[in-house]
Order: sequence, then C-alpha cells, then structure tokens
Amino acid sequence: MKKKLMDFTFCLFCFISIIFIFKNNKEVANVILEAVNLFFKKVFVSLFPMFILNDILINLNIPYYFYLLFNKLFLKVFHTSGLGAYVFIMSLISGTPSNAYILKELVELEKLSIEEANHFLTFTYFSNPLFLTVMLSTIFNARIVLKIILCHYIANIIIGILMRNKAPKIVTNQKYTQNKSKSSIIKSINKSISTLLMILGTICFYMLLTFIVMNLLPDNPLIKTLISGFLEITNGLNTITSLNIFIQIKEIIASAIISFGGLSIHTQIKAILENTNMNYSYFLKGRIMQSIISVILIILF
Repeated sequence: MKKKLMDFTFCLFCFISIIFIFKNNKEVANVILEAVNLFFKKVFVSLFPMFILNDILINLNIPYYFYLLFNKLFLKVFHTSGLGAYVFIMSLISGTPSNAYILKELVELEKLSIEEANHFLTFTYFSNPLFLTVMLSTIFNARIVLKIILCHYIANIIIGILMRNKAPKIVTNQKYTQNKSKSSIIKSINKSISTLLMILGTICFYMLLTFIVMNLLPDNPLIKTLISGFLEITNGLNTITSLNIFIQIKEIIASAIISFGGLSIHTQIKAILENTNMNYSYFLKGRIMQSIISVILIILF
C-alpha cells in the first residue's frame, strides 16, 4: 500500500511538472540554458582537464609515490594506506565528483580494495575552492568566506579521524608498483566526456526540478532556500542572499548546503559508482556527518 501511494504521488508530480513545463516553456528553456552555461563556464573547465590528467597520473603510477610519501602519516592519523593522500589532494584541488572518479579508477586497476575505497568515500568530498570562493563572495565578506571553506575542509579531516577505528584492513597489494594497463589519451578523453555528459544531464535535471518545486511551494524564502540547497548547491547558495536573517544563520545554512552537496552531487556520485561494487551509502553517511561537523565548527568559530 505504501509503495502504491508513493508511486501515485510520484506520477502525480510528473504530470503536474509536464503541465507546468508546457505553461512556462520560455522560463524552462532559460533554466536549461542557465544550467548548460553553468556547466561549461564552471564545471567543464575545471573537471575535464583534471579527469584527463588524473588518468595520465594513474598510468604513470604517480599514486604509488603518494603512497610512499604519505603512508606513515595516513596509517597513524586515519589507519588507512597512503594512497588515500592521492585521492584526498586531487579531490581537494579539482572538487567533487573527482573523488568518486579517482577511487573508481584505483579500484578498477586493483590498486585499492573495495572496502578501502568505500572508506575513503566518507571523507574525501570537497567542493571546488574556486567555485566556493566565487559563490560565497556574493553573500559574505572575505573573512567569512575563508571561514566557511576551512570548516568544510577541516570537517573531512575530523570525519577521517573519527572513522579511523572503522577503517578496513589494508590490503598489501604488489600492484601498487605495477601498471595493469596503459590507457591511451583517446580512451581517457572518451571516458571523461562520457562522465561529463552525465554530470551535465544531472545539473540540467536538478536545476529544472528546483525551478518547478520553487514555483509550486508557498512564498517562504527560508523554506525555498533549504529545499533548493537540498536539491542543488548552486541554487541553494544563490537564494541565501534573499534571506532577511542574521548573518550567522546564513553562515550555518551555507555551510550545511555546501557540506551535504545537494541531491545533484549525490546523483553524480551514484552514477559514477554504477557497475562497481562500491557502496554509495558510505558517501551519504559521510555527507551527513560533514554537514553536522561543519555547522558545529561554524558556530564555535
């Protein structure tokens, strides 16, 4: 009965959405164009080169040198292998969903076990620092922008430390020093484009969904901000400027939205992990923890 009710509700929402799209076809077209513009100006230019470079670095066995440099540190702090440093640093530089993309590559090349990759999913999520700086600077001054970004990043480190006792047994893998296969540039480009097209489709879908939901909801700025942030991070941050509330509350909302990532990011991560044995629930658990920890840090500092 419950499933039938959910199916009926979902179908009803779909029909309402279709009617809404036909009635507001010009506005819908503008939303799609805005999503495409956002993708090419912000997402594609940062992720495409990083995806290609990551494939090259992995096939040159650069993660192995990260393993040598950081293995003792990561063993002591996180109870994980030094390969986590490669995922951690590359994800920090390029932003999400690079962490899932890199972990998937390392698992497929048998440089990481499934259990280790799942564990790294919990604390290697970073929003692109350039993206955060641009978005947050329209809402807050430079000091608060830096504070939110640092809290977002530090929360990952805290999660890694808190989860250290649940870290899986490290697999001693001789393939750290070997390359299972050489990947051509053409193959890397094709794989990157396929992933980026999925990301583009996801961004368009969630920006359109946000537009529909915002127009169906009552005119309450706070509720709209929370729901839009839950669906898609960019729209959520954009709507914070319209809130007539204390700046400290805005900081908390912005930090929670950024650290959770929005369903758009979650869908991208889940799509990248498809056809692997990696478990998306680890990413979800990590984002819930990161949202709570980053909010606590914002309040404390």
